[in-house]
Amino acid sequence: MRRKLLGVLGVFVFAGLSLPARPAGAAVEFSMFKLRDRSLQADFEFASDDACVVTQTHILFSEAVIFQSGSPPTVQPPTTQVTIDYANACTGEVFELTGGTAQQSFQIAGDLGKASLIATVPVSDDSGTNNANVSVNVTWTANAPLQRVKSTTVTHDAGSLTVDRINVQARSADVVGPVAAVLMTQAGPIAFDLSRFPEGGQLGKDNEGTRTITFLKKP
Repeated sequence: MRRKLLGVLGVFVFAGLSLPARPAGAAVEFSMFKLRDRSLQADFEFASDDACVVTQTHILFSEAVIFQSGSPPTVQPPTTQVTIDYANACTGEVFELTGGTAQQSFQIAGDLGKASLIATVPVSDDSGTNNANVSVNVTWTANAPLQRVKSTTVTHDAGSLTVDRINVQARSADVVGPVAAVLMTQAGPIAFDLSRFPEGGQLGKDNEGTRTITFLKKP
């Protein structure tokens, strides 16, 4: 399984932010970053009737907007990523295909009660010789109450004080395809219903993520 905690994207975005340079001789100053993101995850399995072939398909949709005090917002384009693990126990053939696209159609309810995602995602193996286009048309229907995770982290060094706050909201969900692709196998191209057995999904968002950096005055 490749499921990740919703909100991890936001944490990673914050972690990648570079600290603005402190003006020479400055007194106490601060910069604030605010994060808004939304995420969708879904997992599906296919198993052939002869029990030879099994595929695991993971779908991740994410988007994020970062607001920095005194600067225009930074928008990260919505992206759909797909990973397919293929294994044929009868022939020993195994491969993994991964890929993503920034072209998709999606809807996510404000209460994370439901969502939909439509996209065509190109995927390939590490060598780039095994390629496929994955047709994604997935709906999410929440099956549990909204869960919230709040955390505050404070980091203090010689020149600054950094406070990270996140407020992640998430709901587990039932997922329904179709997700389909023609995969290039040793036996030739074969069409697969990759969403034959849904394994579940999640919807999530962080509308209150903030990072506040206070530059401390030197003694």
